[in-house]
Amino acid sequence: MVNENNSTKEKVLNALKQNEGPLSGADLSLMLKVSRTSIWKAVQSLQNSGYRIIAEKKGYRLEDVNADILCPLEFGIEKDRFIHFTETDSTMNEARKIALKSLEENDRQTRVVTADMQREGKGRGSHKWKTTQGSLAFTMVTFPEILSCEAGREVMASQIALVRTLTEISDRDFFVRWPNDVWSKDGKVAGILDDFLCTGSSCGFMNLGIGVNLSARPKIKGSDIIFDSKPSFTRKEILSMFIRKFNSMQALVKKDSDDLHKMWNQLNYDADKKVSIMERGEFIFTGINSLGFAALKSTRDNSIQIFPQGSIKYEKH
Repeated sequence: MVNENNSTKEKVLNALKQNEGPLSGADLSLMLKVSRTSIWKAVQSLQNSGYRIIAEKKGYRLEDVNADILCPLEFGIEKDRFIHFTETDSTMNEARKIALKSLEENDRQTRVVTADMQREGKGRGSHKWKTTQGSLAFTMVTFPEILSCEAGREVMASQIALVRTLTEISDRDFFVRWPNDVWSKDGKVAGILDDFLCTGSSCGFMNLGIGVNLSARPKIKGSDIIFDSKPSFTRKEILSMFIRKFNSMQALVKKDSDDLHKMWNQLNYDADKKVSIMERGEFIFTGINSLGFAALKSTRDNSIQIFPQGSIKYEKH
């Protein structure tokens, strides 16, 4: 169910947050100058959005004001940029609809689609992304005005921003892994999937689908989580921190320099490690170039070979 921007709903929520005890439907109706039916509908919608609003004899009372909720109303003046689903098939599917409509209406605002649960979370290729309980799942709808060949630079920026965010909230070390993952020393903690529309040589939109295992480990070999106990940050706080760090890197995405991929290479999980590519042999992973293509050195003849994202799969020794 989508939480839509609704002024009555926002006013009811603010009133309940500011009041220590319960407020009756009649009190809220008088205070907000709307009908009691509107109050009831707003409360129902807030409850469906995840807010614990208890109906008592004396009225409505809000529990867990600081609960881990991703409702757009939690993002204040930025709320119109957020779209939340308690459950959906995939935030990537919803984001594509939004991106196409935005292009049609010439509305190029960045938006963020979040979900508490994805039934069919998408991974790279035919892979699926398992959305565990309490994990962070979202897709950013962006309009970066870059060439299609530069799309990998947005993925680089999102990986770096995510590593910095997770390091800050957990005080652990995290790494980027080509082409689109984030790892701890114990396993994969996050994945990033890009989806863009190319017209000519330019990106019409670029969506970045991101899933982070916060405190529940999926039953997938090689997976890890960020927190071993109850998270010390809410999903909203983590998401807001990531967005700030990602936005701060947008100038580098468009800048024709070595800065971005040098940052990525400094965080590279596979730096200078031996890897195997099926039917191609063994290589040393030397890093990526400015477009996000992998540079691998053959152990057979020391030649450097360049591979675009998605062109190969490799295994680390």
